[in-house]
Amino acid sequence: MAGSSVAFASPAVSAPLPVRTAAAPAFTAGLCEGTEYTPSEQMLDISGVRLDHYNDGNIVPMYGTTDRGTSTAVDAPVCGVRDVDGIAKSEWMYCTDFDLDPCSGVDENGLPVDKHNDEMGATVPSAGNPDLSADDLAVISWLLQNPAKLDGTVSGNGSENARSARQTLVWCVSDYDNPLMADFKGLCDRNIGADERARIVEIMNVTQTLDLARKTPATGTLKAGETAVFTLNTNMYRKPITVQSSAGTELTVCGDNAKATLSGNQLTVDGRGDAPTAVDLCLAATNAGDYSVTASVIPDSVENLHWNTAGAECQIFASFDTVRPASMNASASVGYAAAPTTTPATTTPATTTPSTTTPATTTPVTPVVPIVPIVPIVPIVPIVPVVPVVPGVPVPSQSVATPATPAPTTPKPATGPRPVAIDGGAAEQNSGRNVAVAVTGLGLVGMAAAGAVALRRKRS
Repeated sequence: MAGSSVAFASPAVSAPLPVRTAAAPAFTAGLCEGTEYTPSEQMLDISGVRLDHYNDGNIVPMYGTTDRGTSTAVDAPVCGVRDVDGIAKSEWMYCTDFDLDPCSGVDENGLPVDKHNDEMGATVPSAGNPDLSADDLAVISWLLQNPAKLDGTVSGNGSENARSARQTLVWCVSDYDNPLMADFKGLCDRNIGADERARIVEIMNVTQTLDLARKTPATGTLKAGETAVFTLNTNMYRKPITVQSSAGTELTVCGDNAKATLSGNQLTVDGRGDAPTAVDLCLAATNAGDYSVTASVIPDSVENLHWNTAGAECQIFASFDTVRPASMNASASVGYAAAPTTTPATTTPATTTPSTTTPATTTPVTPVVPIVPIVPIVPIVPIVPVVPVVPGVPVPSQSVATPATPAPTTPKPATGPRPVAIDGGAAEQNSGRNVAVAVTGLGLVGMAAAGAVALRRKRS
């Protein structure tokens, strides 16, 4: 998922809440955020007439921000309880009329009364304060939804001091020209003067945007340990935006983002006007997988306020509706691939079979005596013919033959069967070779890897 974005146009005024249809039984209401003392049981008891008012869909005032007040006169802001979708919701109500009665006390019987102990009717929803301009309503709405500073004290609902700062800032807008506020004009000018109010009006009139997208890498995946960069674009200035990343990872503001600060999971961007500011957020994951970054915020709107009053002589209260507003959300994700992991090579030690030499077995050789054909020497005896002697016939003289010289004799080539030794045995020679066997090991190496609808409503 590359990213997502949403836009939200600030509407003009709030609308009354729907009336409850199912009656609730009597109950003890819970405390408002940051209450620093213990209110009486009577203040928290929602029964009788007060229960009727509650079941009619109205807010029931209970106690003031401090314990310095009395049951019939309380310090503003005032903690009230009302039904929201079947749940009793306790929330702070801020005065927008400096010189009028809060009308939020209770008498000994638990009945709602004004500061004179006169019984009061229900504190009913209102469309706003008719004495305020559209710009005034926008600024008060912003102040109840965002932290602001009053001479160094950060406004909010979490403590008496924070609520006192917020209430004073609201009066600086709703009652700046009220003669009773004359001594506070210097304080108002320092903290929420004309320029700051104009800046807030701009914020409340722009089409508020929240966009989150991948920057690095724009596509593809990263290797484990590398840094992914996401870009958040928003014009919701000086308003805490909740940013979170997947479990096991941490977001940081990176790059040139001098106008952005990140405290825990709360990102605040400074600026003004309609144009959004880009903020880079970095994430580094050490394991493979898909990782996401989300951003969420409740957009500023006058519709986030619940206005109510008990009558013409009473304050008109403004309280931030912590239930009804839908948050703006944006998200983006990136994938991490596993880094290549090399498995150490496992070598099986070579097993060498010792070389075994078989001694050569030599059969004694019987010398072969060359056999030279023996040609018997036959003496040649001259043959002298024998002449028979005839009696009476004289014997003739005979010549004596010269003995012939024998011609040289050439040895005849051997034929027939293999010659035999003089002693008659076979003439042979045998020899054997040395034999050696070696077994070498095998080395094994393994590698394992492994929206947005934009609406704009101009204020009148």
